[in-house]
Amino acid sequence: MDLNEALKMLANPTRRAILAWLANPNEAFKDYTQLYPYEMYGVCASLIQDKVGLSQPATSLCLKALQDANLVESTKVGKWTYYKRNSTVVEQVLATLREVLSE
Repeated sequence: MDLNEALKMLANPTRRAILAWLANPNEAFKDYTQLYPYEMYGVCASLIQDKVGLSQPATSLCLKALQDANLVESTKVGKWTYYKRNSTVVEQVLATLREVLSE
C-alpha cells in the first residue's frame, strides 16, 4: 500500500476511530449486540454507524474509503455488511512509516 494514501486515510479522525475500534471489537462494542460473534464476520456496519454517531451515508463513505485502501475487509451476510480490520495491511503501513521516519 502506498504510504501517502494510507496517511490520507488516517488523517480523518472518524476513520482512525473506526480502525481502532476494529482492532478490539469485543471491547469497543461490548455495550452492543449483534447476531454473530465479532470474530466470525466482524462488526455490523449499523453498529459502527451508531457508535460513530454519523448518518448512514457518511458512515458508508468512511467505511468505503477504508475498504478501498484495504485497511478493512467487508463480508456481506444477507442484507447486512460486516467489517473487520485488515491487520496485515495496518501493520505494513506502520512498519513503512517507522522505516521512513528512521531514515
